[in-house]
Amino acid sequence: MRSPESEKRSIFWAYVVRRKEKALADIDLALLAQQNAEILEELRALRREVAELKEQSGRTLDFERRNDPRRPNSLTQR
Repeated sequence: MRSPESEKRSIFWAYVVRRKEKALADIDLALLAQQNAEILEELRALRREVAELKEQSGRTLDFERRNDPRRPNSLTQR
């Protein structure tokens, strides 16, 4: 025969499992898939933007270095 504590645990876990199954049944997989696709597309766009900004900043730095009046024009002028 089960102890009262054992019976309470059994009832509690049955309740938890039923609740979890109901919560999982309420999930709209199509909506999650759509949201996931939107997030991935936004992430791709952000990565493209970061790559463009890195390229742009590299060109700006090169331009500033080339036009720095403190920098010698050629190695022979040192």
